[in-house]
Amino acid sequence: MVGIFFVVNNQLLLHKCSLEEAEKYGDFLNYPQSHMEIWDQYYYKKFKVDFDYFPRGRIIYNINEKTYYIYIDKCLVNDIKNLGIIPQNEKVKILNDFHYKCHKCNKNYVI
Repeated sequence: MVGIFFVVNNQLLLHKCSLEEAEKYGDFLNYPQSHMEIWDQYYYKKFKVDFDYFPRGRIIYNINEKTYYIYIDKCLVNDIKNLGIIPQNEKVKILNDFHYKCHKCNKNYVI
């Protein structure tokens, strides 16, 4: 599976699809919707903050390397194994990316 996720008050909010349903993007398979689209559709009314307020991440699959890449907010690094999103018996790379910064990790975040 590939997908996007948010961690809100220690709760995982995961949106995923199978590799067959994923969108091809170069050498990668990716979840077809953005964090902003999912947040606006399902969570904005409940939490009343923008999509980038809470820690978040993305799980993609590299077709050539047969490897999952998990991009996460740096504040999730110590908790990544407890989230239950790491594919078992698969090659996985866990990476930080400047796109995935919550309001605590982004010193320029404006509330």
